[in-house]
Amino acid sequence: MRVRVLCIAAVAALLLAGCGGSGGSSQLSASAYRAKLTQIKQEAATAQANVATLTELRQRLDTFAADTKRIGDEVAKLNPPQDAEAANTELAAGLHETARATSAASKAIAGLHTSQEAISYLEHQPANAKGAHQIDQALAKLKKLGYASATS
Repeated sequence: MRVRVLCIAAVAALLLAGCGGSGGSSQLSASAYRAKLTQIKQEAATAQANVATLTELRQRLDTFAADTKRIGDEVAKLNPPQDAEAANTELAAGLHETARATSAASKAIAGLHTSQEAISYLEHQPANAKGAHQIDQALAKLKKLGYASATS
């Protein structure tokens, strides 16, 4: 039986957001920054998966945490246009917080017996409220500035 993973409230928002990119030393143009934000959408989408066992769930959470941390590191290395600097910093912080919360959630479910128990636990934990808020705020700012679309 396949089970939908809803590990943390921000995970869905993050997967839909799919922001990130690779760093560079020169400041990105608006179109290059927009392209980098869109590029990671596919990477973040691959972090979402259905799982059947507790072991698999923990592996997926650990992978998601590592991927999210890496994406957060990439976003932090970006040198966005000046008007996007604050939102970019907030987005990186939200991604790092999501990675931390996801890793903590994986450790918290280690003592449970079934994936259903784990998913129930995860669905009822506000563990990533801070990260989710940071990501939502950053994406709203980037959307307003024209760097992120409604679906990026």
